[in-house]
Amino acid sequence: MMLLVATAIGLGIGFARARKRKDDKAFFYEQLYLSLVFLVVGLNGVFLGFLPHVFFSDYVAGTIGWAKGSPFQLEVGYHNGCWGVLGLLSPWFKGGFALASGIGFSLFLLLAGWGHLRETLFHGNFEPGNFGFIAGDILPGILLLVLARLYYKRTLKNGL
Repeated sequence: MMLLVATAIGLGIGFARARKRKDDKAFFYEQLYLSLVFLVVGLNGVFLGFLPHVFFSDYVAGTIGWAKGSPFQLEVGYHNGCWGVLGLLSPWFKGGFALASGIGFSLFLLLAGWGHLRETLFHGNFEPGNFGFIAGDILPGILLLVLARLYYKRTLKNGL
């Protein structure tokens, strides 16, 4: 749910920033994409992925339906933290850096969403940290891919 909120906020910020130059499609998609990457990949990766999985791992494990004390929690946390740093840097480096950051994290989200869905369907895991993340992983993952395509098509492909 929090990732859906971050996605909505990122879109809102992107639209607000893009209003400055309504007629410039390249600027519009750049602002929309970079705002979304900063919030969904960057802030989410650090604050909703890295910090909880690393510092509150037993609590998070309980909400997902996993065994407490698993070192897998640290791996997931470190993974999210690395992506988070890339997302936070994306508005400054832009271009291919931001494109790769968004595409890579969107694939992680889609695969994580599939993992949550699979756990629900095949193992009956309806824990809030599992079932509650299905839409919250899949929808932002799809949106990031769509905006990555538009960002590439309207800005990078044309050399802007």
